[in-house]
Amino acid sequence: MKTQTICLLLTTIVISLAAQGLCMGKATHSRCRCAAVISRFISPRKYQHIDIYPQGSFCRKVEVIITLKDGTKVCVNPKSNWVKRVINIMNEE
Repeated sequence: MKTQTICLLLTTIVISLAAQGLCMGKATHSRCRCAAVISRFISPRKYQHIDIYPQGSFCRKVEVIITLKDGTKVCVNPKSNWVKRVINIMNEE
């Protein structure tokens, strides 16, 4: 049951990211979105969706923002091992 829940969550995240990418087109932001990041693990059960922003001309770092089910947005450290694992799992789907 737990594996099915995680797979369903990750599938939802991937679909959400794909839909957002199609809607956004070119980024219009003129600076980084995250002033600070945390490395503390956040349980996938709390995720509503994950946004991954690659480095670009306006921000020189990769940014990973997790929106929680309560609407809170949390910037997480993309170099943290747990964040890397989540991204790898998303890419495998």
